[in-house]
Amino acid sequence: MQCSDESEPLLTLQEQSDLINAEFSPPFISCDPKLLSIFVVAFDTRAGNVVEWNYPESYSLAGVEFKALPSGAHNVQHDIMIFELANSFGLAAYIMKQVDNTAERGARMKSVGVISSNYLALFQHEEKLVELAQESVERPGAYEQLIQYFAEYNQSFSVPVSLEMKSNTVGSMYDLFKSQGVQIFTLWKMLLLKKRILLQCTPPISRQCSYVLCLAALCHSQFTQSYPLFYVTVNDMTTLNYKQSYIACSADMILKTKGSQVYDVYVTGSAVVDPQGEMFPVTRGDIIRYNQLCGAVDKEYGKKNTSEVDRLIQGYFSVLTRDLFNTLTNLVTGNRPLQPADLKDIRLHNSDLPYLQTLVDKLGYDVELFSPSCCEEHFSALL
Repeated sequence: MQCSDESEPLLTLQEQSDLINAEFSPPFISCDPKLLSIFVVAFDTRAGNVVEWNYPESYSLAGVEFKALPSGAHNVQHDIMIFELANSFGLAAYIMKQVDNTAERGARMKSVGVISSNYLALFQHEEKLVELAQESVERPGAYEQLIQYFAEYNQSFSVPVSLEMKSNTVGSMYDLFKSQGVQIFTLWKMLLLKKRILLQCTPPISRQCSYVLCLAALCHSQFTQSYPLFYVTVNDMTTLNYKQSYIACSADMILKTKGSQVYDVYVTGSAVVDPQGEMFPVTRGDIIRYNQLCGAVDKEYGKKNTSEVDRLIQGYFSVLTRDLFNTLTNLVTGNRPLQPADLKDIRLHNSDLPYLQTLVDKLGYDVELFSPSCCEEHFSALL
């Protein structure tokens, strides 16, 4: 069996259309959206980042001052941060206001945020937190509205919540797809392998936090899930070191130098590299799949609203993931080896066999793969 040329389609035009337009129902996750805390973090010219105020006072917010007010925040007027904090999650709105006083060195920087047990419950608070952050820099020391919002919300919240793209992230999946190019398939493969993925970012942080959510949605299925940490700092090094799998972003460049201590995959711009700084190889199959999906997005959905484009991309990868794991499971239960026809059914290419072997080994599946001689060089490069 010979390797296919980059222009050879993995699927017929009808099969491509069926895959791209496949019915896709995003997973719904029931969670307790109750707020655990509300807080104000500020920059003090003498003490640095400080927790200015929090409610209730008994709730521990250790380390939140560095996540809600990230490195480089002084370079932007406003931002949104999402982060993990002691097994819960936070969302904070940051505002910088120019002031005419020497004590604050001409700038007042504050973030107002909330903590919840599930990150999906946080997005509904973004608009209100921006409003409260603006109020906080205009009227320092006035916390009555924050207490009122906390109390009123906790008396009226509702469930469930969906992992489908939230309104504040509309367009993020498309942006991620376009910015990463064919490497989006590299990231998909690394997600299925449950690798530790760290994205480099600089303020504003909000876009990269949205990318983390997009990557989590990219591989979310009944077979596999990822663990988004969102924004992390150098203070999270211990956590990153013991986590076996995560997706996160950081503006702390020192984390890049720590290599395999804290990550398996580092993303800077469109470059997806390993801890040694080497680019992960792109396969012929990656190129074919990217061209198929890119053509569908641009031609069939380019003129529609961005939420539909996001849903298309998420659905495409979800169907790929579902079919891949269904086929591997059937091979195991049927006690039979992978055949070329199976590879085509799961939209993979001969050049993807090294990765597939790695995935099978990772899962502990007893599946025999065929190995065309023309692909032997690829196996040795990746295994």
